Amino acid sequence: MERVGEIQEDAAIEIEALRRRVAELESLETEQRRAEEQLLITDRLASIGELASGLAHELNNPLTGVIGFAQLLLGRDLPDEIREDIKIIYSEAKRAADVMKNLLIFARKHSPVKQLVDINSVIEKVLVLRAYEHRVENIQVVTRLAPDLPLTMADYFQLQQVFLNIIINAEHFMLEAHQRGALTITTRCIGNSIIASFTDDGPGIASEDLVHLFDPFFTTKEVGEGTGLGLSICHGIITEHNGLLYAESKPGKGATFVVELPVLADNK
Repeated sequence: MERVGEIQEDAAIEIEALRRRVAELESLETEQRRAEEQLLITDRLASIGELASGLAHELNNPLTGVIGFAQLLLGRDLPDEIREDIKIIYSEAKRAADVMKNLLIFARKHSPVKQLVDINSVIEKVLVLRAYEHRVENIQVVTRLAPDLPLTMADYFQLQQVFLNIIINAEHFMLEAHQRGALTITTRCIGNSIIASFTDDGPGIASEDLVHLFDPFFTTKEVGEGTGLGLSICHGIITEHNGLLYAESKPGKGATFVVELPVLADNK
């Protein structure tokens, strides 16, 4: 009986070791899959970025002409109905010009101005900008910001743009789902990476949409509510900073956007 007990104990130890090995392999497989997906997204965005840059430059010239001539016409004595039509032409041309500007940002033709940045500070400033909307729209924000977070080398305003875009997207889908929201923002440092996570309690993201989330012009919003450029621009910014931007979600269980940036890395 004592021998049987020893065999059972040895078998239990081996089974536990196998379980740990399987868990390690699954973790490595997940990390490899994530790295491959990130590489595919980066390659795809780089190709589209070149096309977007050329397109933006070509369209900017005629748009500038339309805007300029519309301004000249608005300065003249015109019948009210014609003036209103020209105002619409001017407004729509300006909107198109803004899309072109975003395309140029997406194509990363503007070099970031990098400095030592405290990620917690950037997030706090963005939350101040959205404080009124959170109050009136009944969105509760919980922050768990690591007090000893190291600095990173980054463009402050570009990171502000990334975090602002992620938060506004979360607001939109939470309000669309249940007219309120709960947003949890966490920062921490693991190894040589600073990690900022934004978790909402919205409807979540369908698995088929996750793989296209950072594609230019891809959006799950209604027509007229977004250009589909925001997240692709954010991805370009974070890639330019040698970081990672990805999303994790299950339909009906909210979404988490994760930004990973290197500690004190000069990415010039």
